[in-house]
Amino acid sequence: MGPAAKIEWHQRHSDAHQPFLVRRAAWSWFSAELVRIQPSELGYQVGGEAAYLALHDFVRSDGETTINGGGRSTLTDARGKLTFVPIGSSAEGWNRFIGRVSSVFAVHLAPSASDHSASDVSTIPPFLYLENANLKATLQKLQSVLDGSGIDDHAYAETLGLLLLWELRHAADPKYSQSNPVRGGLTALQLRRIREFVDVHISSREIGISELASLAGLSQFHFIRAFKSSVGRSPYQYVLSERIRLAIEMLSKSDLPIADVALAVGFTDMSQLIRVFRKLIGVTPTAFRREFDAKCNGR
Repeated sequence: MGPAAKIEWHQRHSDAHQPFLVRRAAWSWFSAELVRIQPSELGYQVGGEAAYLALHDFVRSDGETTINGGGRSTLTDARGKLTFVPIGSSAEGWNRFIGRVSSVFAVHLAPSASDHSASDVSTIPPFLYLENANLKATLQKLQSVLDGSGIDDHAYAETLGLLLLWELRHAADPKYSQSNPVRGGLTALQLRRIREFVDVHISSREIGISELASLAGLSQFHFIRAFKSSVGRSPYQYVLSERIRLAIEMLSKSDLPIADVALAVGFTDMSQLIRVFRKLIGVTPTAFRREFDAKCNGR
């Protein structure tokens, strides 16, 4: 799974209560953590074998942040601001949070060397409290996976992780996308391998981009581009559509409870199935089954 990295927090004043709550998740080459912080005064440090990218949502009454013991910021309003710390660098500081629940959503990136320059963010310099709309939007989508308000799908999360790498490269060099044109699509053999793998593992949530790319013998970046060129949609969109296709078949041919159908097609729970089903089909699974039964009974 992803790197075992995390923000190290410590209370600057002894206090019996726990001032923050952390939710974490990990994928093949990266991990994420959502930290919600009650009014308190905390010190923190981050750095190690993974790059660190964070989206902040806090207003501090006092505090400071430094990267590599040098660049220092005492910015008080960090809402919507981003911080990046590459591998081998570190950031530390302290915050006095007052008046509201604050949060930090952090992603720890340790991409595989097999993707070469496409995933190499080691040359990107650190930045502190930057504004970047594209990075912010992608981080918010990944945060929704972690907090349960978004699509909890392995391939979807990995796609967002790869997109973060690309957007980091683009933020550092706006001409990056022009130097990496989309190449050809997948061969018929590669597509067949992918489709057979998805068919066999559709009931598992662990269908990852890294596995699919390995089947095709491609880097993850090249695989996503080639797959979309061949199929017309991204791998995670294809996996979701296959889950929904199977769900439609089960809703039409069985009386299984909706919750059981959700688990059988690889969703974490019924609410995930309902959310994706409504988005792709336009109605809830219950409404679909009711309409299907009515048509079959001639009503």
